[in-house]
Amino acid sequence: MKHLHQLLLVFFTFSFVALSGQTDLHREETMKLLEKGEVAAAKEKMDEALKVAPEVAENHYVMGRVLMMMRNSFDAVVEFEKAESLKLETAELYLYKGIACYLTGKTEMALACYEKSQKLNDRDYKLYYNRAQLYTDLGELDDAMTDLNAAIDLKPDYAEAYLQRAIVSFEDEKFKNAIRDCDKVIELKPTLADAYYYRAMSKGSDGNDKSAIDDFSAAIDINPNHDNALSHRGSAKYLSGNLKGACMDWDKAMQLGNDDAEMNYLNYCQ
Repeated sequence: MKHLHQLLLVFFTFSFVALSGQTDLHREETMKLLEKGEVAAAKEKMDEALKVAPEVAENHYVMGRVLMMMRNSFDAVVEFEKAESLKLETAELYLYKGIACYLTGKTEMALACYEKSQKLNDRDYKLYYNRAQLYTDLGELDDAMTDLNAAIDLKPDYAEAYLQRAIVSFEDEKFKNAIRDCDKVIELKPTLADAYYYRAMSKGSDGNDKSAIDDFSAAIDINPNHDNALSHRGSAKYLSGNLKGACMDWDKAMQLGNDDAEMNYLNYCQ
């Protein structure tokens, strides 16, 4: 009996390793599909992997990544927790679980995940960038700035980090710093509409309405449905004496659901 038990144990271990190896290819193919934006095919691939080996932690982690690409952060958290319960402990697991928790409003859990991720890998610029977004939402601007500085130190060409730092500076009323970071974003990635938008907002806060209008226009050229840019360009036009142009912008922004634009349109354009 003892030998039979040992034989069964060896067979089970071999079977587990075989199944795990069988789904290695599923995970590799899934990540390639995600890079190409083929999310539905990636989901099918991981459904197959989980049918074959639901006890493999990495399968749940990759499924969580797929679900995040599908904008299903609630179910992604569930998959990441399954991976964690199966003893997967990697910096990337905690990073993406933190992002999913942040997107589902679980702030404290997100911060705890980011802390675990940092302990395992303190050189990942994505960690600092994503945690900075959470700190910004919480109004903890000093902590957000610390993390964004760390992200930029690790990846000096990271346009999105400069943009987020500009947003933090704008909210902290450090408009010249915000303008400087927006300039850097535009140098690195001129297709980011919000770089022009926040540069315009910062210029307007410094009283430079004419230049602000140009930047609002640049943001709208990139994203014609940028309701905030339309609304604020309308306000800048109004302040410069162009009521007709202001009403046209407020009307467009109002149609896109912008409440401030609707209020201005009803007050000044009727």
